[in-house]
Amino acid sequence: MATIQRDSLSGAGRKVNGAPVLTGDDKEDDGRDQACRKCLMTRLRSVFFFGKRGGWSPAHRMETGIDKAGMEEKGTGKRLMEEGSEPNGMPLTGTEVKTKRETWSGKFEFFLSCLGYCVGFGNIWRFPYLVYRNGGGAFLIPYILFLVLCGIPLVFMEMAMGQFSSLTSIHLFSKFSPLFKGLGYSMVIISFFVCIYYNTIMSWVIYYLYSSFTTKLPWSWCDPAWASPKCFSPFQDPIGDFSSIDNMTQALVQTENNLIFSKDNRTRVPAAEEYWNRHVLQISEGIDQTGSLRPELLICLAVAWISVFFCSFKGIKSSGKVVYLTATTPFIMLIVLLIRGATLPGAIDGLKLFIYPDFTRLSDFQVWTDSAMQIFYAMAPGWGGLLSFASYNDFHVNVYKYGIAIPVLNFFTSLLGGFAVFAIIGYLAHQSGVPVHQVVAQGPGLTFVAYPEALSQLPGAPVWAVLFFLTLFTIGIDSQFGMFDTFLSALTDEFRVVRKHRSLFCGGACLLLFLLGMGCVTNAGMFWVQIIDYYCAFMTLMIICITECVLVGYIYGAERFRRDIALMIGHPISYFWCISWKYLTLGTISLILFFNFYFQKAIVYEDYVFPSWSIVIGWTLAVSSTLPIPLYACVKLYRSEGSLWHRITSSIRCTADFGPSSIMDRKMYLKDVRLVPPVMGPEYPCDEEEAMTKLDQTADHFLTLNQSVASTAVLVLPYEFP
Repeated sequence: MATIQRDSLSGAGRKVNGAPVLTGDDKEDDGRDQACRKCLMTRLRSVFFFGKRGGWSPAHRMETGIDKAGMEEKGTGKRLMEEGSEPNGMPLTGTEVKTKRETWSGKFEFFLSCLGYCVGFGNIWRFPYLVYRNGGGAFLIPYILFLVLCGIPLVFMEMAMGQFSSLTSIHLFSKFSPLFKGLGYSMVIISFFVCIYYNTIMSWVIYYLYSSFTTKLPWSWCDPAWASPKCFSPFQDPIGDFSSIDNMTQALVQTENNLIFSKDNRTRVPAAEEYWNRHVLQISEGIDQTGSLRPELLICLAVAWISVFFCSFKGIKSSGKVVYLTATTPFIMLIVLLIRGATLPGAIDGLKLFIYPDFTRLSDFQVWTDSAMQIFYAMAPGWGGLLSFASYNDFHVNVYKYGIAIPVLNFFTSLLGGFAVFAIIGYLAHQSGVPVHQVVAQGPGLTFVAYPEALSQLPGAPVWAVLFFLTLFTIGIDSQFGMFDTFLSALTDEFRVVRKHRSLFCGGACLLLFLLGMGCVTNAGMFWVQIIDYYCAFMTLMIICITECVLVGYIYGAERFRRDIALMIGHPISYFWCISWKYLTLGTISLILFFNFYFQKAIVYEDYVFPSWSIVIGWTLAVSSTLPIPLYACVKLYRSEGSLWHRITSSIRCTADFGPSSIMDRKMYLKDVRLVPPVMGPEYPCDEEEAMTKLDQTADHFLTLNQSVASTAVLVLPYEFP
């Protein structure tokens, strides 16, 4: 194992492969140097192998791994770090510029932020319904398969990219592959679009949460202020010749997305559905009938954006503290709801329907498509949030274990939510006297109709309603400020002038998104939410992930990336990951994208078919989030010089300043990159002496700024490859 050792000031006392080259002065100071060297080796070993032992607090450390206090002792060093210049006034370039960048206060903040970001509304209202519709327990077979082939490799890859470079999406791809800088912009645009409608759902949750603080839930009875003559409540006397069982059957029997009984033909409608459609949404007949703003929902939307602002205006310093509450509360409340639901009569029937496997459904290709698409919605690869969160990590955090743990925990959270939901659904079916499969809904129908209807029949209904909607709020707010931070951090990293006014920029972005979201709280708001949700990430996520796999696997090199990860965590990872990124994950996503287009269905909401012009708007949203990738590539090629082939090869490879942000970590990277360079990378010196000189010059910047910390720097690769 090669060892490079250099004296801090004179440059003497170098050791190459263990062979000392000492001057007279070095021999005289050998005893003192040995003591300093031993002290520094202890510190470097703890950093390179296991991170900071006895605690991990990167917020109090500089990116070089040296205490901030040690830097601040030297006024010149502090000035150089902030201004990015050498003592002689010459500017530093590339990764040599040490700009201050916020980091997580601890590993647990990073873990909770990523987990809260991945766990969203889809875990509560989409995953349980997909399991039921696609064969119960049999659906878990393709889901787990795609989790292993796509979910975990993509999550791990994005986390590793963000942590290794300490850059968010736009800035990262401008160095990792300048030709595909548009990938970063696509991630930002997707997060921007989703933020618009996601907080609209949050406004519905806030409204229901507020309405639950009462002694009598408002959707448990038919209020003449909003109820139609068809409204039915089991707590009120039945109207006409229909029993409560018949009423509940006609109201709740559903197929995949459409009601068996047309809304216009039903004789009785449950109070919970009337409350949702006629009071909360006051929904119009179609998307072309906008109507007016809903004042109550507008206020709730403002509350949602104010909450996002206070979670995000100080960056991870504020959001990192909020996640201790918002990321842990949903698990506690879901467990409480599951325990309560499991004790109710009929719960076992709901749980059986949820997990009972129907293996004949595996022959239906739609089952495989649904499971694959759910991976992209649940694990959040391609959105840019995981990459952004990981960029705030210390360089030597074990991102390997988090890249595996978070997708697995997300999967078990979906199962937990499914059990909690279907236990209550089983109770509702028992109370109404109909089969369980006739009261199952998906999406808003499950969250704002079926589940509230079941909660209203529980003893102490308001308490359980508050718990349920508070759970939804904490689940939603985590995902929302995760997407918002992706959008915000990427722009502040790309445009450094914005970083100085982050709070002002955050407030302006919240205001802009609030104004854009006002269209979703009109009488036609539900239809716009469906359009944005269906089309904004329909194909862009898969295109982004495919491009990432190509860049990592073939342009940068999967083996080179594998060694980068080993440089961070201190030990090699399995070669399975290289195979996955190059072949398994890439091939699987490509097939998903192809068959998703082939089996695409027209968007519908219950029994409403969207007009053609609204579908055109939806496709415009889909294309607009994908367009930056080819558009920026064309602009980059146009501005480059040389032949077309030269322009492509010079623009697609990583830049010379790509790599770790700190000087010490970058020196380790430059040392290792000579052994296994990127497949298509910048030109590195081939001459041994020239390479040593370059490494020493790089270290000079670190040593000049840190003379008070160490007199000798010893760099040893923290891993060995066979």
